[in-house]
Formats: sequence, structure tokens, C-alpha cells
Amino acid sequence: MPHASQVDTTGAIDADGHVLEPIDVLGEYLEEKYRHRALRIEIGDDGLEYFVWDNQRSTLCAGGFGGVLGAMGAPDILPHPDLTYASGSPLASYDAAARVKRLDGEGLSKAILYPTLGLLWEAEIDDPEMAAAYCRAYNRWIVDMCAEAPGRLYPIAHISLSDVDLAVAELERAVKAGCKGAMMAAYTWTGKAHGHPYYDPLWAKAQELEVPLALHPSFEPSRFSQFQRFDELKPAEPVIFSFYFDVLVSQAMQQAFVSLFNYGVFEKFPTVKAVVLESQAGWIGNLLDRMDAVWAGPLQATAELKHPPRYYFERQCWISADPDERAVAHLIEPLGADKFFWASDYPHPDHTLDYIERLQGLVAPLSPVARAKVLSENVRQVYKLD
Repeated sequence: MPHASQVDTTGAIDADGHVLEPIDVLGEYLEEKYRHRALRIEIGDDGLEYFVWDNQRSTLCAGGFGGVLGAMGAPDILPHPDLTYASGSPLASYDAAARVKRLDGEGLSKAILYPTLGLLWEAEIDDPEMAAAYCRAYNRWIVDMCAEAPGRLYPIAHISLSDVDLAVAELERAVKAGCKGAMMAAYTWTGKAHGHPYYDPLWAKAQELEVPLALHPSFEPSRFSQFQRFDELKPAEPVIFSFYFDVLVSQAMQQAFVSLFNYGVFEKFPTVKAVVLESQAGWIGNLLDRMDAVWAGPLQATAELKHPPRYYFERQCWISADPDERAVAHLIEPLGADKFFWASDYPHPDHTLDYIERLQGLVAPLSPVARAKVLSENVRQVYKLD
């Protein structure tokens, strides 16, 4: 096994990088009828910035939170009046040329891009029409931004699950406009799980368009959040982005993912592609073992599957590993090296700037063939990149 420092990651593809959307520009991309309800920032009496969604101040994002969203590598993420959303957003987080320059410096060939503000506002917008309008505005902007770097940056649409008909319409529109797939949060305002038949039209459309649908962690509405079990863990300020939240982020993702098997999504849509992002990957071996074991017993009749869950995972699912994971390297080849991506999460503060060095450590134990798959080949094939 080569030493990590000897591993060449040149040409790797970042499967989940992020942008920090210029909030004023998003307003310009919003249809005129909704512009009086556009995302904006206002200054509080404490001098800190506050996000405002649909003319209501955010209750999930504390004052000054926007200024630390691009703080990857910072010594702390303490809000301060001088640290604004604009000043805390690296140029590479919203400018295509700067992002490509960063990729070149890291030896990366391409990046697939996901939102940031969309991971926040959706947890507080329960109006399906407004959520869909915000999604359309973002999706138009990210397509235009990535068009400035063809073959290097690829847009992923943000789809809200508040209304399945609106979601289907936007998925089709966004893909035709250039998006390579779509992302959805790990909760739903409808209260119906992602695999519920209510969402069958969305999975059917994704299968028809031959694009992946990805689960991505985000803030969650208080009444649905898995993090509300222990009141004493709530901080004094309304900040849910914390050590506890970030460590356990994969739990919400697992619940959404398992629902796809529970309702037989992969049985009904045998060529649809599902991706799990930014929630680590080391748990997937345990989850597959558990699902197969339960399916093999008397509870098999309660899941709409003809085959063991692992069969569908191998056929239709992919998962992204964080560069700082180590145990997952021992699972990748036994579970199938063609099932794994890696992602930087740049520029979010819950990861570190040395992700290339950590990536080298992640893939060092793998065979050359498996290493190439994880670094670039898998994501290139799944998203049909140029």
C-alpha cells in the first residue's frame, strides 16, 4: 500500500462542492410576481446580519450565521458584525472563473455544485408555491454560473418536495436547461417519506430523464427534526449547526434512504439512480447488513421488494465518502468500488481545507482500479459528465 503522500489524485472529480449564492442575484432570477418576497439580509439591533425568507426573519439561523458559511479552515465560526455573508463568501464560491482556478490548483478536473442557502431556507418555507419559486430562481442562476466553465463545473437542481407536481415540473425544466440531476432534503413538509407512492411521479420523471436524485443533509423544520429529542442539548441561541448536529447528520439521511427500500422505489423504477451525499459512508455496510437481515425474516412481507435490499443498492445506488473517513476504505472494495464517490464540501466550515491530503489517505489503501473509480470514474458515469 502506498503512503498517502504518494497517492496521485490528479484529475479527481469533486462530487459535492457548494456555492454561496449571491443573495441579491437570486432576487433578480426570481419571477417578478415573487420579488417582493425574495431572500434578503437585514441588520439587527446587535449589528449582526439576519437572513429573511419570504419576509420573515429566520428562526433557525442565528444572527451573523451567514458570515461563517464560507469559513472552511477558519479557527472558529463565531459571528461578528464585521463578518458578513458577502465578506465571508470566497470568490470561488460564486464565481466560475475563480472556482476553476481553485480546481486547477488542487489538480481536480471537475466539480458538481450544490446550493448553500437552499439548505437553510427550505426548512422554514412551508408554502409549496414559494419554495418552488425559490428553487427555480436558484436553478436558473446555477445553470448560468456553470455555463461560464463548460466541462469543469456542473449544476445540480434544487427540488423541493412540498408539492410533487411542482417538483416534477421543475426537475424536467431544470434538466432540460442543463442540470445534471437534482437534490432534495432529508425531510418533507408533507410528512410523507421520500419513498412514499405520493412521490412516485418524481422518481418516474427522474428515470425518464436518466438523471440521479440525491439526498443531501440540510437544516430541518423544528417539528420534523430528529435533533429535538433532548431539550438540554439546545444551545442558548437558536443555532442548530453545532457539534451534536453535525456528528449525527447521517441519521436523517438513513431514514430517508431506507424509505426508498421500504416502499419499493427501486422495484417500481428499475433504472432510477439514487445518491446519498455528505453524511459519511462508513455506515452503509451496517445498514445493508441490517436491511438484508430484516428482509430475510418474517418482516419481508412489509417491504415491497422482490430481492434483498443489497441487490438494489448494487444496481441503483451510490454514496459519497468524506475525505477524512478512514474505516470506510475497508468497506469500499467488499461492497463494490463502483458505488462510492468522494466530496470536498468546499467552502463549508464543518470540514477542513486540507481535504486533498485527507483524500489521499482515504484512497491509499485501495487497489489502483478501485482508487480510480472512487476518485473520478464513478461520478463521471453516474452523472454522464463530458
